Amino acid sequence: MSRPVRSLRRTLLTGVLLLVTASLSVSALLGFFSASHEMEELFDARLAQSARITERLLLRYLEQLPADHDSGLVYEEWELSHPDAERVSQRRGIYTDNEFTPYGHEFERNLAFQLLDPAGSVLLRSPSAPEQPLGALAPGFDEMQDGKHLWRTFTLHNEERGTWLIVAERDDERDELAGSMATLTMLPLIITLPLLLILLWWLVTRSISPLTRLTTAIGERHPANLTPLHIDHPPKEVGLLMTELNRLMHTLAETLERERQFTDEAAHELRTPLAVLRLYSENALHAHNEEARRQALEKMQQALDRSDRLLRQLLTHARLDHRKPMPHQPLDLRETLRETIASLVPLALNKEQQLAFEADEALTIAGQPTLLELLFANLVDNAIRYTPRGGTITVLLDREGHKARVRVRDSGPGVPPELLPRLSERFFRVNPQQGDGAGLGMAIVRRIAELHRAEMRVHNHPQGGLEVSVYFQLES
Repeated sequence: MSRPVRSLRRTLLTGVLLLVTASLSVSALLGFFSASHEMEELFDARLAQSARITERLLLRYLEQLPADHDSGLVYEEWELSHPDAERVSQRRGIYTDNEFTPYGHEFERNLAFQLLDPAGSVLLRSPSAPEQPLGALAPGFDEMQDGKHLWRTFTLHNEERGTWLIVAERDDERDELAGSMATLTMLPLIITLPLLLILLWWLVTRSISPLTRLTTAIGERHPANLTPLHIDHPPKEVGLLMTELNRLMHTLAETLERERQFTDEAAHELRTPLAVLRLYSENALHAHNEEARRQALEKMQQALDRSDRLLRQLLTHARLDHRKPMPHQPLDLRETLRETIASLVPLALNKEQQLAFEADEALTIAGQPTLLELLFANLVDNAIRYTPRGGTITVLLDREGHKARVRVRDSGPGVPPELLPRLSERFFRVNPQQGDGAGLGMAIVRRIAELHRAEMRVHNHPQGGLEVSVYFQLES
């Protein structure tokens, strides 16, 4: 079962929106709890301040009461409403919340107090306070459960009079106020979150639009069209991708062109050997005597050898055309040349030729041993093939500046100067009637030299014959 194809746009949008939503939600939640905690501390500070102010008012009020007043007296003036509060509120129409009035706040009734004597009996209390003490006689903050309500209390002790003042607020009302104020603090963040998500969606969509345009341009292109891609004002990343695609298409176009050219040339070159083989085979079949048949078969064997050499060189050249530069290793150039020349001595002896090798010193270069052996073998083999019987082929190795120079010199007829630049062309032969070469040897040499970043020079020697020089960079 094939894996579902993921959409980059959908993945980016989903990931960014989820991350932003999660992070903002966590931030809002932490901000809410932080604001609620700060509000609780503010309420506690206000409760303690209210206790000190209330104590002074109540002690003055007690001084005005008769000595025989009842204990547990309710301080009615604590929650008196202004007679004009309702009328003013309706006339102005600016207090839309029923908890607010022009003369105070409805939550004032949630603040209760009790003034106790040294024995813990209630002397005065607010209308909303219970008859029993709201807490223990211990200074500071505390919490007390009274029926269904939980109260937050602050107890203040008067050392001089020995009285205790307990000021309390209902905890549910405090939580409601703290929650409302914390929510108001987070409200801008909550309101802007949808807008932020919309902007992020627009930004991601706009950012990947060049990639969408590039995809469309590739999709609408014919497979045979390998011209460079182009879109207007691409961002850096898409521009790099487009550059690499264009480079790949350029390489592919060159490869296809080489393949086409190679196929055409190979088909042309193979046509002649096949025709020759057919001719010699027909001559052998229709020979009238054994001598004519033997001569026809010998010619046929020579044609087969030439075809075999041509096919091997075609395959070698095709592999080299597609080979990229690979890691090289240090090798002794003198030893490599000596081994290559030794393997070709029988060919020179067969033509009664002298094959000499001269080297001043051992020189080390970086290269591929197999490819370099093939390069030197082709140079020496070409020299043997085009040098007359009894001629001389000399291979020289020396140093020229910071380079190693390998020269292969023969005593053949040489090459007309105007044809020297064409020697490394594929299937090019100076004299097709001479030798049994396929015209690929020098092309193979040139390609191997390119893979080793070596320089190849070809010229006629002043004393006669052709000289091919290859310059390699020495190992430091």
